[in-house]
Amino acid sequence: MPLGFLVPAFLAGLAALAIPVLLHLRQRDRDRPFRFPSLMFLYRIPIRTAQHRRITDWPLLLLRALAVALLVLAFARPLVDRAAAAAAALDVRTVVVALDQSLSMGHTSVWPAALDSARAVIAELGADDRVAVVFFDDEATVAQPLTLDHATAVAAIETARPSARGTRYASALRAGRQLLLADGASRGEILVITDLQRSGVTGLAGLELPEGIQVRAISAAPADRGNTAISGIDVQRIQGEGRGRMTLAARVMTRGLEGPRRVRLDLTVNGRASGSREITLAADGIIPVAFDPVSLPAGAVRVTVTAAPDALPADDVFHALVPAEDAERIILVSPGDAAADETLFLERALEIGRDPVMRVERRLAGMLGSGVLEGAAVVVLYDVAPPPGTAGNALAEWVRAGGGLIMAAGARLSPRTVEAGGLLPGSLRGPVDRLNDRGGVFGDVSLEHPVFSPFRAGASGALGSARFLRYARVEPTADAEVVAKFDDGLPALLERKDGEGRVLLVVAPLDTRSGDFPLQAAYLPFLRRLAVHASGRVAAPLWQSTGEAYGFAAGVQEPVIESPSGELIRPASPGPGAAITLGESGFYGTYAVRVQGEPAAQVAVNPPTREADLTPMDPRELLLGVGQETTVVGAGPPATAREVEGRQRLWRVLLLIVAALLIAETLLASRGWRGIAGRLAASPERSTP
Repeated sequence: MPLGFLVPAFLAGLAALAIPVLLHLRQRDRDRPFRFPSLMFLYRIPIRTAQHRRITDWPLLLLRALAVALLVLAFARPLVDRAAAAAAALDVRTVVVALDQSLSMGHTSVWPAALDSARAVIAELGADDRVAVVFFDDEATVAQPLTLDHATAVAAIETARPSARGTRYASALRAGRQLLLADGASRGEILVITDLQRSGVTGLAGLELPEGIQVRAISAAPADRGNTAISGIDVQRIQGEGRGRMTLAARVMTRGLEGPRRVRLDLTVNGRASGSREITLAADGIIPVAFDPVSLPAGAVRVTVTAAPDALPADDVFHALVPAEDAERIILVSPGDAAADETLFLERALEIGRDPVMRVERRLAGMLGSGVLEGAAVVVLYDVAPPPGTAGNALAEWVRAGGGLIMAAGARLSPRTVEAGGLLPGSLRGPVDRLNDRGGVFGDVSLEHPVFSPFRAGASGALGSARFLRYARVEPTADAEVVAKFDDGLPALLERKDGEGRVLLVVAPLDTRSGDFPLQAAYLPFLRRLAVHASGRVAAPLWQSTGEAYGFAAGVQEPVIESPSGELIRPASPGPGAAITLGESGFYGTYAVRVQGEPAAQVAVNPPTREADLTPMDPRELLLGVGQETTVVGAGPPATAREVEGRQRLWRVLLLIVAALLIAETLLASRGWRGIAGRLAASPERSTP
């Protein structure tokens, strides 16, 4: 790591290294005198003397020079600059390979190209480069954390398989960001290997990445983007004698075909072949394909439509679960003086149709006891006020427990004053006569309300055809919602929630004596949606999409869920609100304790239809809306040099080393032959006798 100094001016003290050298050069060899009795026996030889300047004790010199150098470095306050070390190591790469394994990657020419691209990326890395592998669809999974073992990363890639789920690039970028930040890498690369489906950009807006992290897309998009997919199934029950029947129509979608395509579709009901169709598809568009009516078996019905496979076979199969037919019990309370045919239009409108089937029972107001109300879905008070006494109390308790009450104000109630009484969403305050202006019509209507859902998307004009000659004037309560108004601004439909149930007050006349609403096409869908909404019924979907949550059947003891592949899932927390994420295409079944017999609940699952569109986007669009962080999450401002040096304290270590070197120098200089070279005192001359 690069070495820095807090006080680099002290490095000038390294010039002091010359002091030990000068001391060693100045040192001279000294002769030790010996006394000799006479020089007459010695031969005189002339000697030419010279001073020699050379170093004779290298170990001691190096020891002293090292002590001086370390002392200077200690006063310069050294520090290890790890940030500079990271900057110097830019040639070493940290790479996260994010491999798209969504359904669209299962294209016959896409998946092999994606695997080859992932292998090539790892093969190009250097020996010191680290790599991680992430698999993603609408969620991300870390298949291999950051490692120097490139063979392990390649082995992880070999385990990848296309899933049945959608694409979400944000999940890949978040997983890569987390890997890099958890590892402490200030720089890194996220390489996204994908077919660049445009639908996958959902969730990218608002995502932020640190400045040092770069993102690059490696495209594996197919050259031929033509695709055929089944995008949905429509089911219609046929009312008749005996066992019911149903018709099914599959919606077939084509995108980018080079020309018309002839394809065969097969229908399977509860695992048995039940019909087929051959059609010619256009290059682009959606076409419904209807099958012949089939008998409707008892209970829930599994339906599968299969098209001849193309380059992306995973979206050529579609599943649906037609729920068992159940009937809603409707109690119709009519006046005692009502003619037999007065409620004919109302009863027929409710009984026509299925999903759900509605069975109407006629009762008198005084008969609304708890025994009669038990099991009923909706009570319709046709031109009758809520009953007083015991029957009224039973009705109010039933509503609070989740029942649905509809009160229709007709010719009998409109002239009267009827108080809300804590149950109704409004009080009746006398009649309104519109005979002089040819009757009133619906004015302001809340089309977003469930009652008016059949009239959305341009169908609201059907409501404007009805004329109302007489109706009641209503004063809404404070907690009431006015769902619809007449053209004069007076309420036509009000709603009030009471406990778990709801009460709806219909001021628009539902008979032919005060208007022509029963003769209009909007009458039947309006009444059926009114009854369904009052009951609180939520229609079970024919299918769900992968990646969605599945709230398995409540009340099932020790639930076991069997996936389409046969995997058994035992939820860790099977309490209220528990759910699992649907990851496979096909039918899931919920059983109690063990998988045997008929499942307690089922659900059909299909891939998201957006995966069928193989049109790629520009790789540069991958980062549109992605911001950059100015600081790393959880990190403070950059540390100053003084703070870095204060945490390290290397100068103290150097001083300890210097002290040890000086002790070693003292011991070395005073031992052995080095200790003899001291000053000797001259011996006094003795006189010759």
